[in-house]
Amino acid sequence: MNEDDCVLVLVVEDNANLRHALVLQLHALGIKADSAANGLEAIRRVHESEYALILMDVQMPMMNGLEATAAIRSFEDSEERQHAPIVAVTGGGSTKEKCLRVGMNNYYEKPLLLEQLKILVQENAPGLLP
Repeated sequence: MNEDDCVLVLVVEDNANLRHALVLQLHALGIKADSAANGLEAIRRVHESEYALILMDVQMPMMNGLEATAAIRSFEDSEERQHAPIVAVTGGGSTKEKCLRVGMNNYYEKPLLLEQLKILVQENAPGLLP
């Protein structure tokens, strides 16, 4: 795999339409993205690949974004990996403080329009934008 094929962002979102829309928006910004439908799937993907940015929904079935973030941080620490920026992208129902306490780096409310997503990337993983 060459550098151009690297998937740099993981979108974790249980709503298939929102997940697909975020991936398409990232592609429009020139960023390759992978996706997961819940926290358990996100953890599996982080075990398999390293990401430069993770966009994490908070309220999801099976394992929510707070639990997934805590598990990802624990895995990164045990593997001595650099922490990937994890950004809460949520429709509410959680607080910014709670997200930051479990190890998320930032918090944004849905929906994210393309310009807002670009700002999110610039603030949390500026090296991703071409």
